[in-house]
Amino acid sequence: MASILRVDQLQNKQGEPVMTLSGNTIEFAGGFTPSSVVVPTWTTSTRPTSGLNIGYLGLNTETNYLEVYGGLNAITGNPMWTSMGGAVSGLPFNLYDQDQFDDFITYMTPLKGSWAASGTNYQYQTDSGNTDRIQDAQSDMYDGGNFTQVRVSGSASGNIFYGNAAFEYSGVKVAPLGYSWPLVAIAVAEDGQNVQYGFSRTGDLGADGGGGSPNSVTVYDNATVEGFSPVYAWLVNKAYNQNSDPGVMHLYCTVGSPSWQSTVSNGFTVSTFNSSSNNDVSQYESTSTNCFVWTALVSNGQTQGTISQGQAQTFVQNFLSDARTHFGL
Repeated sequence: MASILRVDQLQNKQGEPVMTLSGNTIEFAGGFTPSSVVVPTWTTSTRPTSGLNIGYLGLNTETNYLEVYGGLNAITGNPMWTSMGGAVSGLPFNLYDQDQFDDFITYMTPLKGSWAASGTNYQYQTDSGNTDRIQDAQSDMYDGGNFTQVRVSGSASGNIFYGNAAFEYSGVKVAPLGYSWPLVAIAVAEDGQNVQYGFSRTGDLGADGGGGSPNSVTVYDNATVEGFSPVYAWLVNKAYNQNSDPGVMHLYCTVGSPSWQSTVSNGFTVSTFNSSSNNDVSQYESTSTNCFVWTALVSNGQTQGTISQGQAQTFVQNFLSDARTHFGL
């Protein structure tokens, strides 16, 4: 039988109280200079991998973040380590770390349904057996259009399958947030590297008859949003007939933070779309260091016309509010 030691106070050699235990409270003596708790330390590659309980805490000496163990990632099966507390100026950007990236995707995925503004939260169906497209989704909304690619320095990947796990293209990590409304994907380039990257969409928008003129909207240009800065965002409104068919909107965004020492040398390196509203083509790339880029496919439903700058800003704000909570910024 194991022995049990019960104490309500620990003292130093001189008999002075060091730590007092009362119920669920641990109090350290104010005479300590400084009062402190020493936690385990590791680097990203030497984190413990076995015998862990959820809530296990330690200091990553490579990033200078406290990290807490959150169990196994449901997608990858890898241990999840979440950074705690606000980032300190000068700390390295570490979202490119696979564990950090997986944790971010896992955190954001169940929240995405709350980001659209009221009136622009048309929940189109994800109705195809292939998760890289929306095949019809009410009122000839897509007809197989809105294929999404990640782009790096002007070259495009194959179509992103929203039901698949994270992947890498030309040194950029990419992850979809599941095959359900709204379709969202996030990409990040390697720490400290100045990279031109973003997303594009191609395909047949569908919808029979009529004809509407798509337009583009600068949503944010070198802005501060929810504590992130700089933030760049751009929206393309697309519909074959915006007076009768569901609007189809492509939202693109680049996000940095002063805590990450982010820089954006060109927030709109490439921002273009096809003038034919039946041809579902748009492209967005920015050039940045220590940022991440994301895209969303949004809609305001039947006969509602375009999404405004303010409505697009609400989507970005809601996304970044959740991201800020995750990063502790």
